Amino acid sequence: MEQEKFKMPTGALVACILITVFLLACVAGGVLFVTDRINNSRNGGGEAMTTDQPAVTNAPVQPTQAPAMPTQAPAMPTQAPLGEPTPVPTQAPANGGTQAEPGTPVTDILANCMNTVVSIDIYASNGYEEVVAGSGSGVLISNDGYIVTCNHVVEGARSIAVFLNDGTKYQADLIGNDPVTDIAVIKLKAEGVVFPYATLGSSEALRVGDGVYAIGNALGELSNTVTEGIISALGRDIEIDGQSMSVLQTSAAINEGNSGGGLFLYDGSLIGVVNAKSSGLTSSGATIDGLGFAVPIDLAKPIIEDIEAYGFVTGRPYLGVSTKNVSYGYGMFSYYSYPQVVSVLENSPAAIAGIKENDIITAINGTPVNSSTALRVAINKFKVGDVITVSIQRDKQTMELQVTLLERTAR
Repeated sequence: MEQEKFKMPTGALVACILITVFLLACVAGGVLFVTDRINNSRNGGGEAMTTDQPAVTNAPVQPTQAPAMPTQAPAMPTQAPLGEPTPVPTQAPANGGTQAEPGTPVTDILANCMNTVVSIDIYASNGYEEVVAGSGSGVLISNDGYIVTCNHVVEGARSIAVFLNDGTKYQADLIGNDPVTDIAVIKLKAEGVVFPYATLGSSEALRVGDGVYAIGNALGELSNTVTEGIISALGRDIEIDGQSMSVLQTSAAINEGNSGGGLFLYDGSLIGVVNAKSSGLTSSGATIDGLGFAVPIDLAKPIIEDIEAYGFVTGRPYLGVSTKNVSYGYGMFSYYSYPQVVSVLENSPAAIAGIKENDIITAINGTPVNSSTALRVAINKFKVGDVITVSIQRDKQTMELQVTLLERTAR
């Protein structure tokens, strides 16, 4: 007789399974509880921290038109003021500008300097609308809204928009510009507003190694970015847009969009207007890094004063034409670029000599000029009273006109 096999009742089997699941759940819950208590004890109790840096080290970046990406200021003397940027005051600083007394904290000096630096957007025509054609920087130099910037920032602009450190937007007028020194002056369209402004220092007293801060609209997006460096060289000769100039060299980081911004001495005084940088590779393949340049303030001061007073720089020769670049030639493969006259100022040297609208200027004293910039550079090499030969093409005829260069006496 076979032995009967044991069979567990179905109800008992289900009960065992449920008990097993319950025990496993208890074990898992206990593990999670212990882990959570350990984490809380490491964080000093309370919720887990979401950042490993104190919140006050995050310095927000003011927008130009749209909010820019946030950046974190390094914990060193060159960092931007902590927390929200200081609003632009309704009165100029008590000392009349940005220059600070000895012992003033660096963050206070930079806060004052940042309030004087503006971001600039220039607009050009695109059919029936205006579009942003470029961005740069500028520095307020008076409490009624005069701003110094670079000529190459605002040259050719149809309209100019300016953003203060607190994001306030103003329109601005071009008062005058000087391609020789790459300096221009614009003025905010604002009535009854008192603006903070920079103290103009002296570049003559600078020495190599002096500490400086460059402040500007880096990349055309990161308004009032502060970088630190030293004066690397004095009287450095460089060429910008075909124009030779003597500038300050600095190790402070300079980026696209910094042009027209301020180079401030460690005491907060403005000692240069940033106008160029060098980066990339040399012809031999060497890497270029840390080369920034600025127009010395002692060179810029008389230019600024002339532009504010007259709208132009006195003592400079002028031809008196507006030009655009065109291609010109007789055959399919013989076209070259030259400046073509768009307009001629009345009673100007060009008008007196007989230069007319649509004339194509091909040479000055026999030296070819292939652009409006080249023409401007060529004229700036002469003095008031010099007689030059201007070669032109008019209706496929070559002509040479004698022009006596005069000093501009009106805007």
